Amino acid sequence: MVTGKRMKAEDRRLLILEAALAEYGRSGMHATSVEVIADRAGVSQPYVFKMFGTKNDLIAAVITHHTTVLRQAFRDAVEQREPNSSPLQAMALAYLGFMQDDVNSLRCQLHTWAAASDPAIKDVAQRTYREIWEDIAELSGATADEIRDFMSHGMLLTVLASLDLTELFGDPLAVAKEY
Repeated sequence: MVTGKRMKAEDRRLLILEAALAEYGRSGMHATSVEVIADRAGVSQPYVFKMFGTKNDLIAAVITHHTTVLRQAFRDAVEQREPNSSPLQAMALAYLGFMQDDVNSLRCQLHTWAAASDPAIKDVAQRTYREIWEDIAELSGATADEIRDFMSHGMLLTVLASLDLTELFGDPLAVAKEY
């Protein structure tokens, strides 16, 4: 992309995060190459390290970025929901849309949970998952049992979508409408 204008650092940071999200989702933490991320983003590998520090810091930033996008999607869905729909229903429908947009973002979640015992990932994995849980509780006013059910369905859908087996779930739209 040649525009004659210099890209702002924040725009370049987002470009790197999106490239890293795709690669992390595809390969996981240890198999993800910063060189491949840099190539995908159209920047140099030293620039990635200058911007994020270490590969672990980059992956932590990707996890945080991904969670921020998901949390905002939930907030937007609740604010813009139909009058007769519940907040959980609105968030469920938003998650279904999120699932269809990019399977690598779902795989990013799976890689994060799988790597959660790694000291480089543990804190960010716990913090971001807790943030999602707390947002769902705050936005929905649901009981602890309802939140566990909602999160359970989301986890199952994440796994099935990552495996391209969503037909095993049945009709996710029908389940979302039950909320």
